[in-house]
Amino acid sequence: MTIAGKLGAIAAFWIAVGLIQTFNWGHGDEKAVVMLLLLIAIPALVTRAEQSPEPLPPWLRRSVTIAVSLCLALDVVYLGLRVIHPHLIDIATTTLAAGNAILHGANPYALPLDRGPEAAGFTGYKYLPVMIAAYLPLGALWGERGILVTNLVILVACLWCLRRLAGSMLAPLLFLMLPLVAEQLFAKGATDLAPVLLLLLAFLAASRGAFLAGLCVGLSIAAKPLPGLAFLPALIPATGRRYYALGIGIGLMPILPFLWLSPGDLIANIVTFNLSRAPDATSWLFGAPPLAAAVARTALAMLFAGALVHVWRERPSLAARSGIGAMLALGALLSGPGAHHNYQLWWLPFYAVTLALALAPEEACQEPPLRYTKRAAMPSKRL
Repeated sequence: MTIAGKLGAIAAFWIAVGLIQTFNWGHGDEKAVVMLLLLIAIPALVTRAEQSPEPLPPWLRRSVTIAVSLCLALDVVYLGLRVIHPHLIDIATTTLAAGNAILHGANPYALPLDRGPEAAGFTGYKYLPVMIAAYLPLGALWGERGILVTNLVILVACLWCLRRLAGSMLAPLLFLMLPLVAEQLFAKGATDLAPVLLLLLAFLAASRGAFLAGLCVGLSIAAKPLPGLAFLPALIPATGRRYYALGIGIGLMPILPFLWLSPGDLIANIVTFNLSRAPDATSWLFGAPPLAAAVARTALAMLFAGALVHVWRERPSLAARSGIGAMLALGALLSGPGAHHNYQLWWLPFYAVTLALALAPEEACQEPPLRYTKRAAMPSKRL
């Protein structure tokens, strides 16, 4: 691929995500088409990544590094403007309220914290305990401003993980250059990047053992069921699968105290609520016949099963595993009741890793990050 081709691929990715951001309420059909095209492109990107792409020339590597610094500086400025008078969405405000409830010895799943129109009888907290723990320290100190500052810390940690996984600054740039990311983190206060960070850490931790990878996946699910559940197949190790399962189980343990205190409230707000939600106007399923939703969910189940079998039997590359996770997250959105902007944070970092590996090989890591190879034995670098 020529330099012009690589720049064109980067521009196409930026435009596609920009269209997803533009197609919001009332444009679920258009948004679904763009998301489906991005999903279909993943196998081609994985194939390209496994064919050892040509390295970027030095001038372009320097430009990428400068662009990352510039984008991060702009995000900090944007945060500074937003932190003065924050106006956060219910994802953030209910997380603050849940943390405050715990500090006062109350159960956030049994309190009327969610008064949104979709709640309809499910008024407890809609996320899981690790999410509360992530935002409680700064949230307790600075309220809504603490949510935004926490998001900056999480963003920087995600950029570091992307750098380590892809082996170059291209993956951080692909994620950081998207206006949707800054809008969701610093204008809306979306908390979805917290469980995503744990999944990125799971990919990095896999080189140290299947247990650590499973632990990070379990903690991600214990923050928010999705996207963690979508990435379960992508991180199945080649060896030590029992330790992977054990790690997931231990990672889920923060849920147990609340499940013991009030199982009905927790299950109603986390499971029943999500299963009973009707499609809204951000989804192509809004107004569609029930058969359409059934077909979409069947397709997702088949995709999940296929990914599970593939990863179980093969030893996919890092690009493939990251791409599989992104495909399943996109599939979950295409078959779910909503495709809100904050949900796009579930797959964007992993798409960035796959696309970066398709456009450029690892370039600057003295200690290569987690590497998967097909069938080749790499005892210290495989799951």
